[in-house]
Amino acid sequence: MVERAARIAAEERRPVRVLVADPAAGSRLSLVVTLKGFDAGIEVIETSEGRETLEALTGKRPDIAFVNVHMDGVSGAEALAISRHQGVRPLTILMADGVMKHWVDLSVELDAYEFLKKPIDADHVTALLKNHRRMRQPLRLLLVDHADTARATVRKIFERSRFSFEIDETDAGRHALKLLQLTSYDLALFDMNLKGMDGLETACQAREVAPDTKLLIMSVSPATTLPGALKHFGVEALLEKPFYIRDVEKVFHKIYGLRRPYLMNALTPETEAKARVAALR
Repeated sequence: MVERAARIAAEERRPVRVLVADPAAGSRLSLVVTLKGFDAGIEVIETSEGRETLEALTGKRPDIAFVNVHMDGVSGAEALAISRHQGVRPLTILMADGVMKHWVDLSVELDAYEFLKKPIDADHVTALLKNHRRMRQPLRLLLVDHADTARATVRKIFERSRFSFEIDETDAGRHALKLLQLTSYDLALFDMNLKGMDGLETACQAREVAPDTKLLIMSVSPATTLPGALKHFGVEALLEKPFYIRDVEKVFHKIYGLRRPYLMNALTPETEAKARVAALR
């Protein structure tokens, strides 16, 4: 517990590195003022053209990148695509002078977190910074599924999401209850079809032994009545198998009340499917 607290404190002390890439000096200044107003310790990197932006992405590896898609030379979108192929994956916020016709498709292709139209609303920027702060704080998760392969798959999905997790595992509901009594978990995820005591019964008892732990259920093709039953037992959310990185992130945005002003609400079932593929690349 002491070691975990020390790790969290160290992570919170590390300065957040933010790239502000825009050809307009006034736009950069406005963003920098908002960033510094949120946290004076933020390390800001400014660029005004595409090649410089690409070098900053690959050389500085920022935590967050506000990038105008239209820049001289290499475009902002191209700089992000190239750096992404080199393993650079900041929390990306695309910017443009107006609403582009295919802004959703471009955002999905680049696995962007958000798309903002200039002039940028300072409240939107502050909300995104708050989201990043929440995602940066490690969440301790107890994963409960009787199948080793299923747990390995779920662990991989959670570890590749934008949220940070410390994951413990068990294959049985009764053992999960013991762990919940001994350890303080932020979250517990139960498979509905656990052997012995099923996931819903385990969640019901977990509510008693660990009232501060947020409870989630995962299930294959749930009955239409299941979501209502889960709310009755204090379960925060249902993840329907198979689920993917973006499904996990959507659930945790809801649980923690994190607001994304545009992109999340603009995704259609078709673009959601494309986004899942883009997140895996």
